[in-house]
Amino acid sequence: VIETINYYKSLNIRVALIRLEIWNDQDKITVTNNPYSTLGAFLAWRRKQLPNDNAQLVTGVSFQGTIIGLAPLKAMCSEYQSGGVNSDHSNSAVGVAATMAHEMGHNFGMSHDSPGCCLAQPEDGGCIMAASMFFRDPFPRVFNPCNQKELKRYLSSGGGKCLFNPPNTRVMYGGQRCGNGYLEEGEECDCGEVEECSSPCCNANNCTLKIGAECAHGVCCHECKSPGVMCRPPSGSCDLPEYCDGKSESCPANFYLVDGSSCAGGSAYCYTGICLTLEQQCLSLWGKGLVSAKVYARPAPDLCFTEVNKAGDPYGNCGSFMVAFNYSSTTGQKFGIIKIFLMFLKEVSFSR
Repeated sequence: VIETINYYKSLNIRVALIRLEIWNDQDKITVTNNPYSTLGAFLAWRRKQLPNDNAQLVTGVSFQGTIIGLAPLKAMCSEYQSGGVNSDHSNSAVGVAATMAHEMGHNFGMSHDSPGCCLAQPEDGGCIMAASMFFRDPFPRVFNPCNQKELKRYLSSGGGKCLFNPPNTRVMYGGQRCGNGYLEEGEECDCGEVEECSSPCCNANNCTLKIGAECAHGVCCHECKSPGVMCRPPSGSCDLPEYCDGKSESCPANFYLVDGSSCAGGSAYCYTGICLTLEQQCLSLWGKGLVSAKVYARPAPDLCFTEVNKAGDPYGNCGSFMVAFNYSSTTGQKFGIIKIFLMFLKEVSFSR
């Protein structure tokens, strides 16, 4: 887990562990060599546990074929999909750490590396988001510029909303302490361990502010002072800007328009801060010029939504029940609402 946390520091993402559960006696879900059914069972179990932004399962069971991990794409913060399953395929802890970082990367919207993306040196073992991994050291340890662009695109499109709120330090694994990098009760600041602290405003040895400093870290802290300026611009038409309140060094919780608000000139609706249109999703998944500059992905006729989805199969449905991967169908009634959910659920795809 520590290695996975270290990998994500390069992306300016800090992973906070709030719970570590070891199943000594028996598994609490059905874990098989089928990664898809195992993932479905784990995601269903996750929803009933301590609230979390993301959960990862590490199992000693070997998955079928060459699969060593599985996770939904673009699912970070999703109540139903934010998680992954990982097979402990190596005697080295770094091996499963790289796999976990890879699957979390899919949750963050990162696809497998395209040719030319990975610039890692041989001693780095390649890139974390490579499509395949050798089962020996050195294991991948780095993200590349392509991953950074995909992550930025995912976050700027409204993904990962829960990441902008500070974690509840009272439930973090390991308890509260000076030097863990999180501002906790009784601390004026916390810039991490002495050897890693780079803050000019914080005393790392006792987590107190240096003379003349009003704050030490956070997007609302500028040159050790706290200004009342915009700290998070809106990511789209359904999102709202946040402003520093002059009292806290952290940006306030992320707010967005209520789900169901009209957007895109009345042709779409807001959902979790994202304006969902079929056109936007087609371009996001397939891009322009899929076949040629004049041929691009576009929404299907309305007939597809009212007729094809009645089948309730992988090719026409209104969602799936993750535990058994059974698909639900529609009768074609309440067409507008069905269309909204389809746009959201169609984004869910799986990647190894």
